[in-house]
Amino acid sequence: MFNNIIYIIIVLVLFQFNYPVEGLFRSPIISIFVIFLLWLNFTIYCRYRFSRLLGFIRGNSNSFGQSNVSSAYQSVVTKLSILSILIFALCVYLLNLKYWLLKIPGFITFSILPSAVAILIFFTFLATIWYYGYPAYCAFFKYPLKKRWVYVVSNIKLNLPILFPWAILTVCYDLITVLAWPSLKKAFENEIGQFIFFTVFLILLVIFLPPFIKYWWGCSSLPQTEKKESIVNFLQKSGFKYRDILRWPILEGRMMTAGVMGLLSKFRYILVTDSLLNILSEEELNAVMAHEIGHIKYKHILFYILFLLGYMAISIGLFDVFFYVMATHPWLFGLLSSQKELQTSIFYSLFSLPIILSVILYFRYIMGFFMRNFERQADLYSVKLIGKPEPTIMSLEKIAQVSGQSRHHPSWHHFSIAERVEFLWKSLQDPQLIKRHSRRLALFLVIFFILITSLGYTLNFGPLKRNLEHIFLTHILNRQLIESPENIEIYKGLAYIYQKRENLSKAKWAYENILRLNPDDGLALNNLAWILATAQDTTLLDYPKALILAKRAVGIERSPTFLDTLAEAYYVNGLQDKALQTIKEALENASKNRKYLVSQLEKFKKGQALPRR
Repeated sequence: MFNNIIYIIIVLVLFQFNYPVEGLFRSPIISIFVIFLLWLNFTIYCRYRFSRLLGFIRGNSNSFGQSNVSSAYQSVVTKLSILSILIFALCVYLLNLKYWLLKIPGFITFSILPSAVAILIFFTFLATIWYYGYPAYCAFFKYPLKKRWVYVVSNIKLNLPILFPWAILTVCYDLITVLAWPSLKKAFENEIGQFIFFTVFLILLVIFLPPFIKYWWGCSSLPQTEKKESIVNFLQKSGFKYRDILRWPILEGRMMTAGVMGLLSKFRYILVTDSLLNILSEEELNAVMAHEIGHIKYKHILFYILFLLGYMAISIGLFDVFFYVMATHPWLFGLLSSQKELQTSIFYSLFSLPIILSVILYFRYIMGFFMRNFERQADLYSVKLIGKPEPTIMSLEKIAQVSGQSRHHPSWHHFSIAERVEFLWKSLQDPQLIKRHSRRLALFLVIFFILITSLGYTLNFGPLKRNLEHIFLTHILNRQLIESPENIEIYKGLAYIYQKRENLSKAKWAYENILRLNPDDGLALNNLAWILATAQDTTLLDYPKALILAKRAVGIERSPTFLDTLAEAYYVNGLQDKALQTIKEALENASKNRKYLVSQLEKFKKGQALPRR
């Protein structure tokens, strides 16, 4: 399930960042037929891979242990899942699935519709893997499901809740767009508004979604038995508050696991599968419950929300940075600015790659590091609550033995069972290990959130983004200048960017070209005069010309800004009295920047140089 979270995020990125063009085929019927052929070949390959695995297992049943079978099965599933993503990418970027979906009435208005179809196609590939993987699954699992279709449907029901937050958020956005709520639409136009909306939405979702997931998975209250009574008594003694203990029927209850969901106790549920209840003793079940209590005690659910918000905070600016960095490359900029839709589509397909890499790096490695250590922290809390590590260790060993799960095979979100057991034994020998682990984890969390906050601010509000944006706009304007060398608006755009970036030599060149095309452009006269009068690069200084230009600008418009430039030009040319007279006029007419103009007045009175404005 955890792997599928990353797979689904990647699929959504591939689809959302696709630039819809017609693709290889000009007929939707042909495109649908090719997608069907791709799926058909995928089914044949899935059948071949799992048949080969099953044959290998049967031929080496004596030497090939149950845990090795489980690892081999998971390896094949992972490889086929990655292959399904690649095939999906072909459907999107070569067959242009999105282009044809947007031709369907209503699919442009409601973005949830084309995305839902795309997800349905991807889930068809996943369902194919589960369908053909069923015989291999039966080979290592001691209590397999009796029917193949039950296995497939159970996996779909288990994994679909991954999409619930995205689906609800997308529907909300569609409704805001369709109903044209001005205040909410405005909130989506800036980074802060998007972040606040997403934060509120995510918190509400985490609070109120568990009851819905409970019904989706078909959970019901755990029947009254001695084991349930033992669990209830243990939870009461621990002071743990919850809504209900639920029987978790996922994979017909044969998946050996337990869990807890819900941020608030009123909407908090403890989930336990039948198989776990059957194989564990009362004491071992209590140890599992203590582990789940640990997740709530240390507020791991809240940290997962913060991790999602952290990615949201950096992704808004990070995607812009990726775009500007790529767009400033000559070849990639050529693709983006091309009049051919196919080349633009290639650019956006390449643009999705660094985004996918950022998703994998953040969730698989950074968040995965904390997830593994959260699980270890919950293990140690169970030791603290039970008073000894043996029940937790025995529960882990039984799960590994009965489920066929490898003791030595870790996942990106859990340490291996062998690693977990070894660490629990260490806690028996060194009781201070529990506190040290919590302190170490707290330190890493503080460092992480300081870094992510700093990075989020830098990417969204720091100079990096503005500089990259200016470089990108400069590329666009220079390219346009080649096609329209006499377009004054292009020179105005370049002059503004160059002056903002303090590239005064190029700004001077741009203003000179503006004046070549329009000698009476007041703003160009004023800004060029200021550069010639105040530039730190002495090669750019030309005091007499600055005075001439400033006089012409004031002749066109006697604004405080233009008068300030004229006063500066008088001052650098040694005409202090005229500088004082002019700056006083600017100050009399100014409604803003008065503090600056007063400082100019004082400078002229003292005859001293003042730092540049």
